[in-house]
Amino acid sequence: MAKNLIAFYSRADENYVSGMLKNLTIGNTEVAAGILQQLTGADLFKIEQVQPYAKGYNQCIAQAQEDQKRDARPELKAYPESIDAYDTIYLGFPNYWSTMPMAVFTFLEHFDFSGKPSNLLHT
Repeated sequence: MAKNLIAFYSRADENYVSGMLKNLTIGNTEVAAGILQQLTGADLFKIEQVQPYAKGYNQCIAQAQEDQKRDARPELKAYPESIDAYDTIYLGFPNYWSTMPMAVFTFLEHFDFSGKPSNLLHT
């Protein structure tokens, strides 16, 4: 039986929702990853920075843009022990100025994905 992984980066706290700022207890990408997990039975892994961005939307945007300008690779809290057992890895993240959050680059550069099919889940 195929074994699958959903690795995702998601941001709760203050977010724009339908044109207004709202506090979310669970980020949109985490919600989507949970739905995908129910459909596929895949394992879940949340990509989390050691130093998370600010809870406030505007402060978070400023920090994330600065990381992007510096091409930063934020340190992550943890990684899956291995990805070798997974046949398919789904990758979910919010769109930060037409690219991924920098923490997702940190995650991707940690592993060798040669030969692994992938599907991107943009939220």
